[in-house]
Amino acid sequence: MVKWKPSMSVGINEIDEQHQEIIRRAGQFLASLSDRSRQDTGILLSYLRNYCVTHFGAEESWMRESSFPGLAEHQKAHDDFIKRLMALSAEHERPRGHGLRPAEVGLWINEWLETHVAGLDMELARHMRAHGLPARQQQGPASA
Repeated sequence: MVKWKPSMSVGINEIDEQHQEIIRRAGQFLASLSDRSRQDTGILLSYLRNYCVTHFGAEESWMRESSFPGLAEHQKAHDDFIKRLMALSAEHERPRGHGLRPAEVGLWINEWLETHVAGLDMELARHMRAHGLPARQQQGPASA
């Protein structure tokens, strides 16, 4: 199961709150794979995907505002994640398909989130703090 850990904090409140929401939604989606209807699972997958698109858009906006040099790499990671979620949606919706494999999907989501946050998102947070946070951001107590 995907869980928020204090070590995942990038030290910027808004980003940390959005990451916690993604993890909450990912957890709901993963739980749905074993105990909810196919329709409920599809709804939760869409709910996760839509929130990720919103969060990734916000991060990419902050990257542009702060002239983040890693924008292209970070954006590609976001795009690849959304493409994978879209492929999961297509597999889930396929009539007479084998359905989604909870363990495989859970492992992929958990590994991607932990790796992405610990790597690219920490790098972004360091850059944003060093080059001035956008006005709507506030630095949290943690430092990356």
